[in-house]
Amino acid sequence: MIRLVQIILIYGLFALDAAGQRPEAYYVDWLDEHYFHGEREVVLPGGRADIVNDTYAIEVEKAPNWKNSIGQALWYGLQTNKKPGIVLVMENIDQRKYGIMLQSALDYAGIADKITVWFYPEDFGLGFSIAQPLIGEIQYSYNRNSGVRHNSNCTYFGCQNCVPCDGNRGRACGRCGG
Repeated sequence: MIRLVQIILIYGLFALDAAGQRPEAYYVDWLDEHYFHGEREVVLPGGRADIVNDTYAIEVEKAPNWKNSIGQALWYGLQTNKKPGIVLVMENIDQRKYGIMLQSALDYAGIADKITVWFYPEDFGLGFSIAQPLIGEIQYSYNRNSGVRHNSNCTYFGCQNCVPCDGNRGRACGRCGG
């Protein structure tokens, strides 16, 4: 019964994935792992920066919520003494309008040179038609809280705090060998 519930949860997660409805945490993990190489979810007074590396304090925000990103990025930059950054996640080409709105607001306020903005997926060498993994192709999940990797046969595969990963991320589960 537990395995059936896990399969339903995993299927739900990847069904959302295929529909372009990935959770923000997915993008934070992917961006940090492949591009920024910093520390994730850094707790600061009055908030939590999504990614902090040697240069930037970065807020990752889905495009429709672009207004939230400006204040958060500025605050995290101030708290860390790093350059504020925003990654605006556009899940389809229709969301480009939010990027224009964000850039227009920064220009109007005269702070476009104070905040570095990246537009996902295009600024990371990806297109809007990114091939989505099929459920059968997902072999590992990574628990963001514990740092443990599980294989698809494990009881803990696809847990509530898990995201899809390759076979090298985190440490292997003691139960399944990850």
